[in-house]
Amino acid sequence: MGGEKRMASKKVNFVSSFITAFSDTPGAARGVCVKYAMYDRSLRLSYFDAHWLRALYQCVEYYSGMHYDGSDMQRAADEPEFFARLPDRHPIRTMHREKPSLTERDYALAKERFSVAALRVGDLGDSCRIDCSYAGGIHRTEVLPGHIAMNLCGYLKACHDLFGLMTSQPGGTA
Repeated sequence: MGGEKRMASKKVNFVSSFITAFSDTPGAARGVCVKYAMYDRSLRLSYFDAHWLRALYQCVEYYSGMHYDGSDMQRAADEPEFFARLPDRHPIRTMHREKPSLTERDYALAKERFSVAALRVGDLGDSCRIDCSYAGGIHRTEVLPGHIAMNLCGYLKACHDLFGLMTSQPGGTA
């Protein structure tokens, strides 16, 4: 799964990195804004309310669980010399180097214009396809290389865990 193969494809503009911002109410995430950096250097926004956030998390968690073992992401974690040999635009490198910034204005724009109304996720083997229909009638597809999808899963899990901790009742003795 090399970066050169992806760059040669003119049909699909892969996600090269992303950043997220969550909104919450006590005890639950209300939604998440995702700003994608694309391989062609463009940027895309999406807003997933609580319902679609759960659906997205379940889908990328399943994808990640099915594809982590034996992946380049696992090898990079286990073998530092493997990481050093990866091409410059390999997804493991781009997800760190090309992370976009996310402003409050981006968040508001995503919530207003790119609020997900329907979601379909596809397992393409070495990538994960997210097809979204937005409230304003826009349809768009983001294709996340496996490494990016696994990283997104980690972010969504951290959010889920954080909100669970924030709502925990204190207990025990001191």
